[in-house]
Amino acid sequence: MKKVSIVFLSLLIIVLMTGCGIAKDKEKTLVCTTTESEDGINVDEVISMTYKNDKLSYMKIEVNTKVTDTDVQSNWDAFKKSMDEQNKEFDKDGISLKVEKNDKNYEYKIILGVDVQNATEEALEEQGFDGLKDDDSTLEETKKEAEEAGAVCEVK
Repeated sequence: MKKVSIVFLSLLIIVLMTGCGIAKDKEKTLVCTTTESEDGINVDEVISMTYKNDKLSYMKIEVNTKVTDTDVQSNWDAFKKSMDEQNKEFDKDGISLKVEKNDKNYEYKIILGVDVQNATEEALEEQGFDGLKDDDSTLEETKKEAEEAGAVCEVK
């Protein structure tokens, strides 16, 4: 009888310590980067997607634009104005958009944050993310799709 109790107790301790291989609230971040250059404008896009228990919970998109063409640089103020009209800053309903400008280096950066679980369906739809809450793509599926589209991805 004591052997059974010791074996059972040992198994119980192992199960409690390892959690049967199930990690609660397991979180990983997939970071995918793409780079494009055209007509003296370089665009680097970095998308960070945080998955909690293999379901997308947060997404951050950074679009870094650097103007290298001297003609566009000479019209930097008009370029910024045009970009500002398309990218109005806001922070509501689980989605935020922030803009950073560097006049000295001719850089324009857009940062979009999406709290997928807390964002309203209406806010997601307004930003072109309709159906994002219902998307059941895993981190690995998203990684494979992004890499097939030309992105360089890594899991952190």
